[in-house]
Amino acid sequence: MAEKQYIFTFNSTHHALMFEKAANENNSNIIIMPVPRSIASSCGLAVKFSQENYEEIVEMVKNKGLSYADLYRIEDSGGEKKYIKQNI
Repeated sequence: MAEKQYIFTFNSTHHALMFEKAANENNSNIIIMPVPRSIASSCGLAVKFSQENYEEIVEMVKNKGLSYADLYRIEDSGGEKKYIKQNI
């Protein structure tokens, strides 16, 4: 079974870039990517990360007060990706 993946979406590019900067300073393993079309977002950028880094990244968000729009868990259902909204 593949490792779960998550993405944060943002209300602005500024918030996405601040998140990326904090993650880099924290040596967190993230990937900046375009927001999937099936997810409505004001900003075209998202941050993707794996289950392995979930606790570390959520803790970073809380400790640094980082702004984000939503958090989604990615599920691969027969080749079709579904995005399930999560709460922190």
